[in-house]
Amino acid sequence: MKWINTYILLLCLTASSAFAGSTKRYEFEWKDINTREVVRWEGDTAIVNPRSSITELDCSIKISNRDIDAAIESFGIPKSWTTFTYTSEEDLQKKQVSLQKKAARRGIKMSDDMKSYVIDYQWVIDQSSRELRDAAKDIRSIARRKGYRSRRELVGAFASFVQSLEYRLPPNNRIDDNGKEIITIGANMPIEVLTNQWGDCDSKSMLFATLVRSIDLTEVVFIVKHEHVFAAVDVIPEPEDQTIRYKGDDWVLIELTDAWPIGRVPEEHMECIDQKQFEIVGLH
Repeated sequence: MKWINTYILLLCLTASSAFAGSTKRYEFEWKDINTREVVRWEGDTAIVNPRSSITELDCSIKISNRDIDAAIESFGIPKSWTTFTYTSEEDLQKKQVSLQKKAARRGIKMSDDMKSYVIDYQWVIDQSSRELRDAAKDIRSIARRKGYRSRRELVGAFASFVQSLEYRLPPNNRIDDNGKEIITIGANMPIEVLTNQWGDCDSKSMLFATLVRSIDLTEVVFIVKHEHVFAAVDVIPEPEDQTIRYKGDDWVLIELTDAWPIGRVPEEHMECIDQKQFEIVGLH
């Protein structure tokens, strides 16, 4: 007897929404937490010299809404793709491979067990670099005008910029122009995070990586632990920096969801690293 099964892929949903209209200028003001003088740390609390100051930065960034719309529409897969029928194990495998190839062209990868999807961080960053290169140059220019010279100082300007954006989880889906539900695995494209001025941990991490890599400022890797993503950068560590070993070097850790200085992350992150409960996702 010929048999038919239905294959339903389990997914984590997210959403994004597009802007309509023409080019728009976005204004940003933020404080660079890396410029304050920390006397010591008591757990996750910084004891700061009360006489020290913190550098304030501001930047005007011009973004084409056409680029925003194109980025949003390029990312994610229709929910309809995730349900299909198959007549045999061989037919199932063939359809899974076909789905995997289609998803890869839209920034999504299948997990090793072929039962769920993950974000293709490399695809997202590569796809976004051209659109955000001018924005990265604008941020670098304003930092240099404020006296930033070293690579670490400039990385700090970018990290504090991304940290200053609101932390917010995206809704569960977005609907495209044809009324179809699009699955984006809990992430928004970097240009969308920039213009919305909010994002979650992986979305903000991808924005940071896109900005600094688009101008060849530093290399970035992502540290993925349970339900959270943070980053590490390839800069020379300072004595008190928290780091992670990667490809024979010590990479300096950065938490991008909130105001943490370069080389300092919440203690729970370090506990996960000490217990080896994490994965390093390299970008090339």
